[in-house]
Amino acid sequence: MKKAAFLLAVFALAALPAAAQTSEFGFLLGGSKRLNDLPGTQGRSSAKDFTFSNSVKEAFYCVQLEPDMMFKIKVGEITAPIVTTNSDGARVDAGKGNIDHIDALVDYRFSEPFGSTGLFGGVGMYRQSVSGYQDETNVGLSAGVNGDFPLSRRYGIIVEGAYHWIHLSARPRYITLTGGLRISF
Repeated sequence: MKKAAFLLAVFALAALPAAAQTSEFGFLLGGSKRLNDLPGTQGRSSAKDFTFSNSVKEAFYCVQLEPDMMFKIKVGEITAPIVTTNSDGARVDAGKGNIDHIDALVDYRFSEPFGSTGLFGGVGMYRQSVSGYQDETNVGLSAGVNGDFPLSRRYGIIVEGAYHWIHLSARPRYITLTGGLRISF
């Protein structure tokens, strides 16, 4: 068993230069909107409007799997109005809280004259926390589109729109719109 672990470490170190030439990381900032409103909140602007005060902060690292396909690990925090369930099982608006997440995504990119665009999707773990209610953790799905506008060979500006479906008690859904910096190796 120790010999197999040693060989695995040697192979990983041997592949490191190839991974370094086709990897990138970046930071994204933006806003969010909660999609599933509560009964009786239709038309109430506080429950439906997209705003950058509902902040999104994300960081990612990705490696190239094929020429136009990347595997991306993304961590982030969404600060937004939280919908949860009370002790009776009814959905309630719990006020502003945080949703921390880590996602494993596949990003398929299309070459464009200005850089690239992409479609991505994957699964993740989400933790919702808001004061006065119990924290919840469960899996979720994330999918969206992005655009990469290169400034140079190593640096670029990324814009991204994502849909997050979270498998918590109230089944919250969020749309996030972010922009940020990408650094390639």
